Amino acid sequence: MAHTNPQHWASQLRAIPATFRAAVEGVDDDALRQRPAAGEWSAIEVLGHMSDKMQEWTRRVERVAVEERPALPGYDQDALVRERSYQHADAEALLARLDDACERFASVVERLPDDVLGREGVHAEYGPFTIRQCVEAPLASVPEHVAQVKATWARAV
Repeated sequence: MAHTNPQHWASQLRAIPATFRAAVEGVDDDALRQRPAAGEWSAIEVLGHMSDKMQEWTRRVERVAVEERPALPGYDQDALVRERSYQHADAEALLARLDDACERFASVVERLPDDVLGREGVHAEYGPFTIRQCVEAPLASVPEHVAQVKATWARAV
């Protein structure tokens, strides 16, 4: 990423909800809930997953900022989507939840001093992960997830 300062990241994080809102604007409820194939998420489930993802990365950044090389456990994304029953959730409620999660993450990120960006935690699946990587990873996943949302509902119409 060209800009890697905390204020720029915070701005990018705050833009995520509007990006997803635009991706589902005008899409009918049935199309949002259509799963493209067995075992794949519907567009509405991707919305729920994104708020989970932002919350999880926020916790990781908070831990790495204050702990010495903390363990950063993975989580079963599919199980969480099922447990939280996003398939039956209200789209506006999920968008509001995403907005809250991104705002909280942005607030944490913009308060990070530059000298902590290289601090590391140890991710259960990927090994050492710096704070910088803990912010850049979820930001980098946004275009893929937006495309997933659009492709999912587009197949349903």
